[in-house]
Amino acid sequence: MGKANSKNLSTTLHHCTLWKTNRSPSCRNVMMALDAMNISLTEVDVNMDKAEHRESELTTMNPKQSLPILKDRNLILCDSHAINTYIASRYCRSDYTLPEDPAGRAIVDQLLHFNSGVLQPNYRAACHPIFYENCQFVAPQFVNEIEHSYQDLENMLVGRAWFSGSRYTLGDIAIASTVSTLNVVVPIDEKRFPLLSGWLFKMSEQPFYITANKKGLQEFWKRIDSGNDADNSEVKKMQRTSLTRRSHGGRLSEK
Repeated sequence: MGKANSKNLSTTLHHCTLWKTNRSPSCRNVMMALDAMNISLTEVDVNMDKAEHRESELTTMNPKQSLPILKDRNLILCDSHAINTYIASRYCRSDYTLPEDPAGRAIVDQLLHFNSGVLQPNYRAACHPIFYENCQFVAPQFVNEIEHSYQDLENMLVGRAWFSGSRYTLGDIAIASTVSTLNVVVPIDEKRFPLLSGWLFKMSEQPFYITANKKGLQEFWKRIDSGNDADNSEVKKMQRTSLTRRSHGGRLSEK
């Protein structure tokens, strides 16, 4: 799976807290990475529809008023890619998800930049009008942009089992968080993009996808389809550990 390094730290990070919402692909990016690395920390669910992300506690840490937010003692990070590479570099005991060699790390960085620079802007352009402007459809120009990105991803997979090569890394996880979400609003055509479709299916079978992405993706689907707040008795602002979430198959534990 990847060579072990000299770090001998617990996989439960009692000093780390993650504020997130399951609906967000950026938050699910971090959640999947945590589960892939078998790392647990405290998770706090934030209801963005009720503007909980604008409360003073969170805006003090992140004036951008976005999620996720990671706090590790005095360090605060507010970008999913930075959070994942930080946790992998500091706390993961293998280089499976984030290679230590410069070439492997550069490939991962390239994928993370593609996700942050292309896929995530496509997601915001297509979905934010539906969330916040009472728009009922994805504008044709955004459909075209998303399908262009699908074609780029299809080309990147030629001759590869994963975007990172012979095994998945944080790059594949980041792309999966956004592409699985985009697939809800602009479905991936299996005939036009067979490699991308096959890759997403392989990702959907991974344990970390099931525990950390599937439930939030369903919440996103409900929110984008009906416009209803997905908040219910199970989805509420509360603290728990990532380990608890995994032990419940991605569902919130009952109080």
